[in-house]
Amino acid sequence: MLEFKKLTLDTIPVIAPYLALHPQRLCDWTIGGTYIWRDAFKYEYAFAAGNLIFRMRIFDDECAFTVPLGGDQIEGMRLIDEFCASCQHKGKLQYAIAGEADLPVLQSHYAGMDICEERDYFDYLYEAKELLELKGKAHRSTRNNISRFKRLFPHNSFRIIDEEITPDLHVFLDRFVENDTEADDTTLEEADKIHEVMDNMELYRAFGAALYAEDEVIAGFSLGEYDGDTLYVHVEKANTNYRGAYQHLMTSFVREFTNENVTYVNREDDAGDLGLRKSKLSYNPVWLVKKYTVKNLVAK
Repeated sequence: MLEFKKLTLDTIPVIAPYLALHPQRLCDWTIGGTYIWRDAFKYEYAFAAGNLIFRMRIFDDECAFTVPLGGDQIEGMRLIDEFCASCQHKGKLQYAIAGEADLPVLQSHYAGMDICEERDYFDYLYEAKELLELKGKAHRSTRNNISRFKRLFPHNSFRIIDEEITPDLHVFLDRFVENDTEADDTTLEEADKIHEVMDNMELYRAFGAALYAEDEVIAGFSLGEYDGDTLYVHVEKANTNYRGAYQHLMTSFVREFTNENVTYVNREDDAGDLGLRKSKLSYNPVWLVKKYTVKNLVAK
């Protein structure tokens, strides 16, 4: 029988090797993507048949599982079926954050299912080379915004996050949230975990940088991590009073942390925010990394 345990920060060393096995470039299967949201979605984990399996709460507090990763996936799904048939699980079986490569795996084990695209949570994947060069009409607006920022703030600088500037970033983030008129529980939970990341950069295997408009005035900052050939940007926070800050922050971050191993940049999803969707589409993604919720499963 599966035995689920609460996902806590100190589990990163045992969970990370499994996350590295995921081949689909989903931000949810990175250290940052998993641990920043572990409490918001009430993540629990279990190991079975050589697999890592997550159980979480999604949407209206419904329980969902992830497709087993790392071992005998069919046996892993059989164990999930067994767990759900027991008194330990309430509600219908469903799988969350399934990628396109997971669908054939599910279809090999179940006789029928409903597959629901979660457009609000598709990741935006870009070619690093294109974001570095910003050539052509598609990027004219971005180039103009960056030029405006540089013109308005000629003494701007970009600094790698270290112990010296971290306290200032904590203050910046708190003010950023205070000034967010639409802040909700999710906003507060995300901010709490961003503070956690900045205090545990090595454990998170994260890195970041801050954009300064002037000598001591922070305009924004970003945090990310590497996985395979992809640079994941988990956090982008900027003060929109500094026109062009977001554009300059994004391009500076990619320029600073792209190396010979990086082919793609994953800037995560838009969470259904239409303004953010328009912005992320404007950078000309090479593709959207699709995610699905799979429900109403019928056993073979």
